[in-house]
Amino acid sequence: MTKRRRFTAEFKATVVLEALSGESSQTEECRRHNLSEDQLSKWKH
Repeated sequence: MTKRRRFTAEFKATVVLEALSGESSQTEECRRHNLSEDQLSKWKH
């Protein structure tokens, strides 16, 4: 059984701001933080 990871609101905000800053692509941010692109898109919404 796989345990689900939990992310704090602060972590989500940090990742979203990094993605929106344009310094790196959304794909690169997802790889760096081991997230799916769908998850990051949901957080951005």
